[in-house]
Amino acid sequence: MLKVCLTGGPSTGKTSVINAINKHFSSLGYNVIIAPETATSFIQSGIRPFGDNALPSIEFQRLVIQNQLHNEKICEKASEVLGKDKSIIICDRGALDGIAYVNEQEWKSILEKEGIHPRDLLTSYDVVLYMLGKSEIFTTENNKSRYESSADEALEKGKKVLKSYLSHDNLRVIQPREDIKDKELEVINIIANMLKLPTRVREQHKFLVDGIDVEKLASLSSKVVIKQDYLRCDDDTEYRIRRIEQNGIYSYHFSVIKKCVNGIREILTDDVISESAYRNLLLTKSDNSISLTKTRYSFVHDQQYFKLDIFDDDMCILEVNLTKENPNISIPDFVYVVQDVTNDEEYQNINIARGKMTTYGKREDNNSRGNRLLREGNSI
Repeated sequence: MLKVCLTGGPSTGKTSVINAINKHFSSLGYNVIIAPETATSFIQSGIRPFGDNALPSIEFQRLVIQNQLHNEKICEKASEVLGKDKSIIICDRGALDGIAYVNEQEWKSILEKEGIHPRDLLTSYDVVLYMLGKSEIFTTENNKSRYESSADEALEKGKKVLKSYLSHDNLRVIQPREDIKDKELEVINIIANMLKLPTRVREQHKFLVDGIDVEKLASLSSKVVIKQDYLRCDDDTEYRIRRIEQNGIYSYHFSVIKKCVNGIREILTDDVISESAYRNLLLTKSDNSISLTKTRYSFVHDQQYFKLDIFDDDMCILEVNLTKENPNISIPDFVYVVQDVTNDEEYQNINIARGKMTTYGKREDNNSRGNRLLREGNSI
């Protein structure tokens, strides 16, 4: 079990980073358990240190730390049931964050009443990832429960939080970035290092696959089944919904994807939604696209990340994410590729969904591709 404290000042991108961690490591077969931010959930439920019927700050922070430690304990017990060796706990803020919202004496009093030593709180985390903020990106729009009144106040509170974690043996400070994807990648790489996994770089290649050795693939991979639909969209933005099934359990996802000038598609948001929300969004499905069903196998090989998608017509596409440890494409010997389609728009999922592949000359042949070289007697 790896227990991660993700903290920092407001407007530093914690929510986006947590979503990226969840998506990346879940695809590799890890149980990602998220301990939500306690103060925000309290404020949203009407327990507040400000406004009408406000609690005194010291009492509010005492309730926060009680609930925080309770939630973390539940997450730890869940990881034991699911399997410690494949579990990652992400704490959205840590137990020491409350020090920024009371004075030093009040914080000391809270810990004494709870019978807690600060060092015990500190060492309960395997790694502390502190995300630095910038005054120009401070906002309350993405969190109405945020009660810092200004960017300067937020930065000051952030400094107090950082100070409380400085003595942690494995503190990493994540610098502000122009692109949130760079922050996400840095955090994913830090966690990957701690799990002794290769670290990613932002470079992806895509190949058409003509056969697979199933036994080797099954021994390395995590499998999910994805049903993917595109909603009505405009020229610059795509709206995608997914139902993902793993071991009989379903999750539902909504993504907003920006189409860039260079042909690259950038995911702006990727949120987990309820089944009812998914079904409602499905009613707005685009008229000029079909549903895609694909089985995805995610695995690590030769210090690189791979996703192998087998579509319902047996067409297979392999995505390769290069890493710092191995920046050169290294195709596994149990996957047989026939064509680099990295820059081929016809093999983008949305174009497959729109049925554009039906006019592709080799489409009919691809119906038998993907399974043609599978080993006899095996099935995926």
